[in-house]
Amino acid sequence: MEVKKKMRQILDVLQDEKKLSEDEKILFAWSLAATPEQRWQRSQTVLRSLNWFARSKRKKSRSC
Repeated sequence: MEVKKKMRQILDVLQDEKKLSEDEKILFAWSLAATPEQRWQRSQTVLRSLNWFARSKRKKSRSC
């Protein structure tokens, strides 16, 4: 199913939700409509923007 179509369907379900603002509903629908690959790409983008997506470097142990 196309992401935009799925997002519209999710938004229709969320329309009666009083606790969410319109922006939150859109963001929530956008997140739920994404495929696993899209969610992973978005996660990587956020982590890179925070400089948290670097491979960890092993510390070399010092032996006496």
